Amino acid sequence: MYLIAVLSVFIVNIVPIFAPPTWIMLSLYKISNPELNIGILVLLGVIGSVAGRFAMYHYSKALGRYVPQRYTGNLTQFKKAVEEKKCGLFLGSFAYSLSPLPSNYLFIGSGISGMKIIHTLTGFAFGRAISYLLLIYGFYKTFSSFGVSSTGNMQLFGNILGILACVLLIFIDFQKIIGKTRNIASCIKRNNRRRLINSVRELTFSKITTQ
Repeated sequence: MYLIAVLSVFIVNIVPIFAPPTWIMLSLYKISNPELNIGILVLLGVIGSVAGRFAMYHYSKALGRYVPQRYTGNLTQFKKAVEEKKCGLFLGSFAYSLSPLPSNYLFIGSGISGMKIIHTLTGFAFGRAISYLLLIYGFYKTFSSFGVSSTGNMQLFGNILGILACVLLIFIDFQKIIGKTRNIASCIKRNNRRRLINSVRELTFSKITTQ
């Protein structure tokens, strides 16, 4: 039983788009097999998810060479910004993974940009361990007697949010944003109000997407 669960989770986490959320799949598995220990199920779910996302990262990295340079440049700037603070990368991944939102786009973006994966993957593992435990337990207790017909809408909504996040990650010009943000920080430090107002205006009204 447990072996089937972890293999299923691994396969689902390799699929790049419109795969069922892992926590829903594990919840349904728990409902179908109530004798399974939820702690072991969560642990195996995390192992399967991490292995699947690790594989997704590597094939996204291989396919990244086919993405136009003007878009990979944005991801490269994002990569440089987040890799300066490895603790921040871990905490960001951890915080995101606490939510039920799909994580495939996080690893696709990391792979295309060539970002170092260890901190993202570690944060993902810890975050998913907590979220899986809470979501599976809550789902099992709440829906085991009432059916799960509403899960399709939840999956669709989550995938739409994930796609939008991935599109923004690719098209936003992070080099421009980082440069203008540094100008604002410099103005604040020097107490230059006129330049600060101009920098904020430029950041607010200028285009931040790659043409």
